[in-house]
Amino acid sequence: MFQKQLRYVQFILSFSIFGGLFLQSDPLLLSSFVGLILVWQLEILTGQLRIDTNEYYLILILVFITFSPVISAIFFSEIPLNLLFVSLIFLSLLILIYKNVNISKFGHTIFATVFSSSIVSFIMSDIFEENTSYIIYLFLSLFFLKTLATLFYVQFSNYQFFFNFFASLLTMIAISSFYNYQFLYIILSAVTTALCTVFVNFLILKIRYEFEYFAELRNEIYLYDYLIAFLFSLYFVDSLSLVNGLF
Repeated sequence: MFQKQLRYVQFILSFSIFGGLFLQSDPLLLSSFVGLILVWQLEILTGQLRIDTNEYYLILILVFITFSPVISAIFFSEIPLNLLFVSLIFLSLLILIYKNVNISKFGHTIFATVFSSSIVSFIMSDIFEENTSYIIYLFLSLFFLKTLATLFYVQFSNYQFFFNFFASLLTMIAISSFYNYQFLYIILSAVTTALCTVFVNFLILKIRYEFEYFAELRNEIYLYDYLIAFLFSLYFVDSLSLVNGLF
């Protein structure tokens, strides 16, 4: 039931991105992206930790760590962000020690937190703000293509990895061609981003198969896992710098 409610929130946030693009509202776009990341992380955490026990407080702490780049950018720009991260992770370790959470769950939850907080930091960065429209068009194009893939069961075929790679590759090439980028830089950024997206998406799915409390993987999960993996790849590969020829 909780997973179904999270899915409704994801749909609302996805359509909010459409609304933000139509209204040309950067605050709506940024908040929708951050919301999608937090909901995705919450779904990962609730697959590993129980929300009806004291582990619920650990989930709140980890989600707050992910949201802390937003808080830091608004209220605490003068306080070193690393200090906030270290203190909150140390508090999480104390809770883990006393709540007997095994090492496997610990690894998955920390991975999801570091992964999510990296994307949120990227969303709050200047380079994301400078390339907002470009990223929005990439995201929405992949959202459309991946939705078609799940409807036609491409996701569950033997060609899913090829589809994931070429969807990201061709989308980046097509969208980038409308901007004043050099073709060589477009190809370089598209190939590296597509490869990273496929690898990260596969890693996320491997973690999902080890869920203890959510055994069923619905179609929408594949959609948002892929989109989250793509956003992380933009950050990890530094695709926006590559496509602009900044090495």
